[in-house]
Parts: sequence; structure tokens; C-alpha cells
Amino acid sequence: MHLLLQNLVIRNYFVILQAMKKLLLVQLLLMFTTVLCAQPVTDPRSLKFMGIPLEGSIDSLNTRLTEADFAEWGRSDDGEDFYYRGKFYGIRAKLLVSISTKTRFVESAYITIGPYGTKSLFEKNFQYFLYKLQQDYGAFTKRDDAWYYMDDFGSVKMSEVANENGSRDIRVFYYPTAPFYKDVFAMGLHGPVQEIVTENAVAEDQFLRFLQDGKLENPDLVNREYDRYGYLRRARMTEKEGHSDVEYTYDSRYRLVKRTLTNNAANIRYVNEYTYNDEDEIMSENQKVYDKTGACVMTINMHNAYLTRDDYGNWTSNSLTLSYWEEGSQSQQTTVLQKRVIEYWEE
Repeated sequence: MHLLLQNLVIRNYFVILQAMKKLLLVQLLLMFTTVLCAQPVTDPRSLKFMGIPLEGSIDSLNTRLTEADFAEWGRSDDGEDFYYRGKFYGIRAKLLVSISTKTRFVESAYITIGPYGTKSLFEKNFQYFLYKLQQDYGAFTKRDDAWYYMDDFGSVKMSEVANENGSRDIRVFYYPTAPFYKDVFAMGLHGPVQEIVTENAVAEDQFLRFLQDGKLENPDLVNREYDRYGYLRRARMTEKEGHSDVEYTYDSRYRLVKRTLTNNAANIRYVNEYTYNDEDEIMSENQKVYDKTGACVMTINMHNAYLTRDDYGNWTSNSLTLSYWEEGSQSQQTTVLQKRVIEYWEE
């Protein structure tokens, strides 16, 4: 790596984007956002109940349960539990949804089917529900007379409950663990990320910190608009010259493929386009800056070669190849070795 070339690239890069320095944070937030420009059908990064994401506010979940023909029939006095009746894979059942009274976000859900007075009918339906659950989630593991499923977004437990009169119930417990706000996922991160420190950060902040609900801590990022699944759709950054607005384009797999940032006061339009590998990791990024006439005045092409990852699958070292062109100059290339340390919230 030629140090003079690297310094020239980075210096010119930040001179051109000085009016937009804080907007690089928006780029990070949306690098791996996985939501369609049109309202998505569902959230691919959440634990689901009958196809309904178990996350967000109880009001939003209540609407979706009503659409699925679940009727609310009561609430607990402390406001923590909501009771519903409906059909669970075609069979009438009772649903209990528990929430946090502080945030009114969903914390867990119980589905109860029964009581069954005969062993044969109980065992028949138990196997039926296990079959349906495995169709939706994948293989369950038996442990301590119960069946379990777990992924990055939560867990499902299916078990039997003995009643005092000798009958038995089938109970399925849903415990979502993915944060509602998807700022962590939007940056291609996995697990309960709390803080990231990056060495040789290029076009990103050296220090990042997240709340336990998945939201990025940043008082400068205002007017955030999240959709009902917790994905950031729009944001505004206050600048010395007015403000900047961002528009996003996504593919059918909920991956960000184009981001357009406009600062009318500074007469700058900034466009990022992304490509991905089979693991949905960003492999290349093409950045272009346009002036008020619509002419491209700078391009930066970056290609990632991830070298190491931690136990959560987040990269800890990366070889970043950067090609740079500025109007009136020759194209130049350099390679930057990036390293980062990631701390996690205790689960």
C-alpha cells in the first residue's frame, strides 16, 4: 500500500463530502436493510406466530391478529396480558400475549389447545401440531418431555400440561429475542450487538453503540421513520446548509441495492449501489457524487474480502480494496486492512 496514495484518497474523499460528513451514519444504518420500498408482506428477521411477526407494539399485533380471525376477549388488570380466541392450524385455541407495560412491545405468547379427556385424541393432535410447526420452522429437538426450536430470532417450545381433573392441554410457547428496531440487522450485524470499534474505518464511524432494542444511539439522526416491522425507512440529518433526505431501493430478498441521498441546499446528490454474495453479505459498493448540474464529480468503488469472523458470524477483519476517481484526475486504487472489536449485550 502506498501511504501517499492512501492519504490522498482519504483526504480528497472527505473534502468532497465535508458538507455531508454526518450522513455517512445513515449509509451504515441502511447498508444491509432488508425491507422493500413497498410495504413488505412480512418481516424476515423475526419469530412468527402463524406467519405473524411477534414483535413491536401490541396495537400493531392486535390488528394483525384480528386480520387472522383471532378475537380479543379480555385483558389482565395490570395491562401485561392480552387474551384471544381463534384457530391454531385449523383447531380452536386460546392465545395469551404478554407485553412490557413500559414499551407496550410484545414479549411472549402462549397458545393453548384443549382440554383433551382422551389419550388417543391428545396424542393425535399433539403429533399434528408438531408436524405443522416443523413445516413452518424446521426440525424440533426433544428435551425433558418437550419439543424445542431455536434460531437467531427466538424460540418455540411445545409441551403438554396436566390439569387437575385428569385432562391434558397442548401448549406452545413463543419467545421472541430479536430486537424490534432493525438498525443492527440493517448494518449486516448478527446477535445482540452493543458496541463496535473499527480500526481504519472508511466511510463509517469509528465508534458505534446500540440500545438493547436494536436502535442505534445517535442524537443527530432525527425524524426517523420506522415501518411496522422496525426497519428504518427514512431519516433526516440536520446540516449547516439545510438538511439531507434519503431514498432507498430494495430487491425481492429485502436487501438494499440503491440509496439516494439529496442535499438541496448544498446541491449534492449522493448515490450508493450494492452487490451481495450468497450469504447476503455486501461484497461491493459503488458510490457516486453528482453536482447541481447532474454531472458525476466523484466515484468510489469498494470491494470487501472478509478475513475473520467472531462466534456470531460478524466480521472482525476485512481487506477493503478501494478505487477512487475525482473529476479532473486519474483513477487510483489502494487497499485498507480493517479490524474491529465488537461487544454484545448479555442475552
